[in-house]
Amino acid sequence: MTLHEVIDKVLNEYLEEKDEPFKKNNLAKILRNGLNEVVSDDLIGGNLISKGSAGQGFWATVPWIGIFDKDITTSAQKGFDIVYLFSPDMEDVYLSLNQGWTFFKNNFGKEASTHIEKVSSYWQNTLKARSSRMTPAPINLTRGLTGNTNLPKGYELGNILSVHYKKGNLPSNEQMLVDLKNMIFCLNELKNNLINSSDFYQNISYILSLNIDVKAPVTRSIIKTVSRKKTSINLVERKLTNIPSKFQGQKKDFNAINQNNSKIGFLGEQIVFETEKKKLANFPNLRNKVEHVSQTKGDGLGYDVLSFDEKGNKMYIEVKTTTKNQDTPFFISRNELDFSKTHGNEYYLYRIFNFEKLVNSNNVEFFKLKGDISKILSFTPVSYLSSFDKDIKLSNID
Repeated sequence: MTLHEVIDKVLNEYLEEKDEPFKKNNLAKILRNGLNEVVSDDLIGGNLISKGSAGQGFWATVPWIGIFDKDITTSAQKGFDIVYLFSPDMEDVYLSLNQGWTFFKNNFGKEASTHIEKVSSYWQNTLKARSSRMTPAPINLTRGLTGNTNLPKGYELGNILSVHYKKGNLPSNEQMLVDLKNMIFCLNELKNNLINSSDFYQNISYILSLNIDVKAPVTRSIIKTVSRKKTSINLVERKLTNIPSKFQGQKKDFNAINQNNSKIGFLGEQIVFETEKKKLANFPNLRNKVEHVSQTKGDGLGYDVLSFDEKGNKMYIEVKTTTKNQDTPFFISRNELDFSKTHGNEYYLYRIFNFEKLVNSNNVEFFKLKGDISKILSFTPVSYLSSFDKDIKLSNID
């Protein structure tokens, strides 16, 4: 059978087969086999595997055939994948770059729908490999459904890009293969830009940290930085004996910052968060209070990680991460500067440097500054907030 024939067969026979016993059903078997006997090994091979589902013990409302990259996931419940999703009335099928709804439902509860939409929006506005036949438009799998529509709705929310096919008007097999090949390109681009392909939660946490407005276009570009499998990482402190003259803080100019820095910054914060928890392993009550506040409460508090020393004293930690050396200037916001002044000896700035070496080493170098950083660093203004003066002369306005 060809790809065209498999899709056409499901569309035309599934509703009739749902009236037949599920066990040992031939159409259910075709769906479970995925595309392994349908497309060539040069299209689906290596890390890519294919499987599908007509349901678990009984017929599914939305049957599917998926393509999975083993480096990301082999389950439709978690991760990113490519999937053919058949509408319940068998009038439509969508070739969709999608994500596991069950993961969001289990981890985020009432916020699951909002969070999966944010992740969809993030990739919709950043993937560049899409073809002209792909669209980020919503897919419709709940039309006419009553009762429990949780899973079909999850598929809808998880859609990133799709190609829409109509029953009775499928394109040629050759075109469907081209569409699939192009969608595989998109999945590969997505994979190459993950923070950690083996840790889905970490990738989702990073995207959610960007505070994406799903109603507005995302302009953030994705550039691959450090990506590694989850291993034990050691934060190694280096003492500063002499502060170079060019070592200074700068007020934050959001337009000037390379947008890729957000990914590096997130990874640095996470390493500090995990290190602080390890430090308090013998003090479980304190360890459980360590919090990655830039993720749980937002990034406007003036610090990134709440931790404690072994006596239970609070430590407000701001993390600044760079792939360059320890002399590299970094940006400080007005809020961060003010927070360091008001919290004095409870405030710490962890400067992680030479971060690109993490690719070849589990040791991450950093130095630590404590207290009011306005008394430690020099500052160079790089942007200004402008406003109208009440005495402005209207003659100066063109």
